[in-house]
Amino acid sequence: MDMAADQAQIDELRRQLSGTLLVSGQAGFQQALKIDNGRVQLQPSLVVQANSTRDIVLTLQFAQRHGLRLTVKGGGHSATGYCLNDDGLVLDMSLMRAISLDRDTRRVFVQMGARWHDVYVYLINSGTGLIPIGGGCPTVGIAGFMQGGGYSFVSRSYGMSIDNLVSLTLVTVDGQVRKLDADCQDPTDRDLFWACRGGGGGNWGVVVDMTLQVHAPATDTMLTGQIRFLPDRAQDVLGFYNQWVETLPDEMAVYGIWGMSPSPSDPTVKIQTFGFTVIYNGNATTGASLLAPLLEKGPLTVSLNAITLPDFELLNGASTLVDNRSAYICSGMMMPGAFTPDAIAVFERYMASVPSTDSFIVWTHAGGKVSQVADDATAFAHRGARFVPEVKSIWTNASDARANVEWAHAFFTDLQPHFVGAYVNYIDPLLADWANRYYLGNYPRLLDVKRACDPDGFMDFQQGVGSAFEPDQSQPLDLAPLNRSFVD
Repeated sequence: MDMAADQAQIDELRRQLSGTLLVSGQAGFQQALKIDNGRVQLQPSLVVQANSTRDIVLTLQFAQRHGLRLTVKGGGHSATGYCLNDDGLVLDMSLMRAISLDRDTRRVFVQMGARWHDVYVYLINSGTGLIPIGGGCPTVGIAGFMQGGGYSFVSRSYGMSIDNLVSLTLVTVDGQVRKLDADCQDPTDRDLFWACRGGGGGNWGVVVDMTLQVHAPATDTMLTGQIRFLPDRAQDVLGFYNQWVETLPDEMAVYGIWGMSPSPSDPTVKIQTFGFTVIYNGNATTGASLLAPLLEKGPLTVSLNAITLPDFELLNGASTLVDNRSAYICSGMMMPGAFTPDAIAVFERYMASVPSTDSFIVWTHAGGKVSQVADDATAFAHRGARFVPEVKSIWTNASDARANVEWAHAFFTDLQPHFVGAYVNYIDPLLADWANRYYLGNYPRLLDVKRACDPDGFMDFQQGVGSAFEPDQSQPLDLAPLNRSFVD
């Protein structure tokens, strides 16, 4: 396009918007591109900060009319920065953060610029004691989290976030504003509601808002905290954990973490430990009795407190942030009993050779109500998984990128015999057979939904539904997929 014409068209769009249009060099442009993973340094031509559904429709129409690739940025926690792009248009939702609560139905309306922090604070201030099925990291945006499935510390009690999604508003690429819920009569709308629950963000259009079911927990506070062990205890403790978690009620979740933590003898010194983040949705005394067998294993440190879930999430969430450093993130899905001696040995071997002391691995403890939903009831296909490990390989100096990426990639490649898939919310550009690993048997239906709602593939990206991209697995590892959103 002619540059003078471009400027005139940009100015016209700016006049039509109730939100903000930013171009490179303008105040606020770079801040709008800031995301958790500082490794991603993509530079779009335009950023539109929408402030209404009409702004979203206008932006979609503008991008299509002028041949601009488009990505959508919600909370900025895309594991590999697919919310950004080079030379295209980024639709930034950060101005749309309205939240309201219907106390009678216990439902929260949330616009998709909001992050879980906003919802937690809103519900705390409501004085109701109600809790959402939200992210353990409070700075995660709601839109992407929900569309990928959404594990919560209380998912074993109440299901995944998508199981608590009542309705949503979606603008499809044709500019239609669709209200989607379980009672949709239109077949396309029914399929879209299914796809938006686990099919991953950036595929179906732009989600404007959601209505979420929130819950009143059985007690005002929950037993929460950390239990840590030294690495030489891994075979014994994780072998025990592997069987013990199968005896726990749905109200108890025991997440895992392996990385650096303060030494109990000198908090200014960090040592490598592994251990557990525990959350019991019930009476603290009952929770403590459930933990007794684990505590008999003689942990290095124990820190347990009875606090509200939102308070715990606000206090705990920062510990897993990349926080604008560089990161490569990958994931797996493990079935019940998958922490075998061979699997634990892989954890031991790679954590003993980790190239960065900033890197760590965490895993979600799933099951409970999550597993009581059929794999094809929503687009999320991993209902039977018990553990969802995620490695965050983090570094500061650009020269260290290859060593850190190759370490994490090899780590999870060696764990593949113990995995049954991967989690799309920890999307990994280097994952082989990614469509099958993320979606299993649901992928053919997702392809059908994609062809129906976006036949020209406007909402595309490197690992979007329908993409033919497959990363090269030869050595040395090709890192180029980490530095782009699109495959031309």
